[in-house]
Amino acid sequence: MKNALLVLENGYSEAGKVFAGEGTVFAEFIFNTSMSGYEKIISDPSYKEQVIVFTYPLIGNYGVNEEFFESDNIHASAIVVREYNDFYSHYVAKKTLKELLVENNILGLTSVDTRELTLNIRKYGAIKGAISTEYMNKEKLLDMVRKSPSIEKKNPVLSVVKKDVVRLKGSDENSLTLLILDFGIKKSIIENLRRYFGEIILFPYSPDFIKKLQSHQYDAVFLSNGPGDPRIIKDVDNFALKTIEKRVPIIGICFGHQLIGKAFGMEIIKLPFGHHGGNHPVKNTLTNKVYITAQNHNYAISKKSVEDSKEFYMNWVNLYDGTVEGIVHKELPIYTVQFHPEAAPGPNDPKELVFEEMFEIVRKNAHKKRY
Repeated sequence: MKNALLVLENGYSEAGKVFAGEGTVFAEFIFNTSMSGYEKIISDPSYKEQVIVFTYPLIGNYGVNEEFFESDNIHASAIVVREYNDFYSHYVAKKTLKELLVENNILGLTSVDTRELTLNIRKYGAIKGAISTEYMNKEKLLDMVRKSPSIEKKNPVLSVVKKDVVRLKGSDENSLTLLILDFGIKKSIIENLRRYFGEIILFPYSPDFIKKLQSHQYDAVFLSNGPGDPRIIKDVDNFALKTIEKRVPIIGICFGHQLIGKAFGMEIIKLPFGHHGGNHPVKNTLTNKVYITAQNHNYAISKKSVEDSKEFYMNWVNLYDGTVEGIVHKELPIYTVQFHPEAAPGPNDPKELVFEEMFEIVRKNAHKKRY
């Protein structure tokens, strides 16, 4: 295995070994606390422009099967692990994680003190960094990192969405049409929505999406998950406001949740190190029941913005740090969640609850509208 150097913007550095890929990668470093599901994680479009540091020490031991991917590609810029295991034992695995990363020219770094690295990210936040097999001088690589663009200056959404509109058949139990505005949606979210809606229009976001939408009819709008800073996306604000003026229901998850909050005047903040993993407890403020959820986001709706709002209330709250995990409009058909209900990291309770509540809001307010 080749030697490699890892450097963060704050000067932190570590030497390691690459078990896959080569070259130099500049991206934002985050840590993920999931103990399994690494093939789903690296194929989630929301990880575009990010290096994933896995806190679980052993990665690779059950191999990979691309049938479980959340998209058609690997979107993580690189992964960092304490110990990579090349010998997999899962009965449906088709290849090793190393083989998958090599095929896609994705860097995989091992023999790193991921505990110390995670503590550094917790202390200083999700920041820019680099992994390189080419530049082994720390000061030179650090200078390159500091000159590289931050994720706030990019719009990774445009690099993960497909170009064509896709219509998908859903449930036979109703004729409701859901328009998904795609910012980098996961396959499992699509499949869950197909269980409830008769037809899905998967519509890729682009700067001129509003003009292209004019030929489509739908009963409700869903804003999907996706990568990057939602504050960069400006044109969705006006679209959301005009949509709700026509009483067309709006629902959303993760990035879509943040976009909806922003459209209705709420402040979007960047969390110190985000939420990435499958063990985040959230409480339903209406029932006081607590659920374990999967999450992947660096940005959030400001809690004060919701508390100051006369139109919205917070129906889900994160028990780790009080982050807003869901909002509902008091009168209009708007419902969003920050966490990923489709992921079901063990318990399935939040999945059924959230998708059913979303569907009920649409069902009670549905009437086809042309934008």
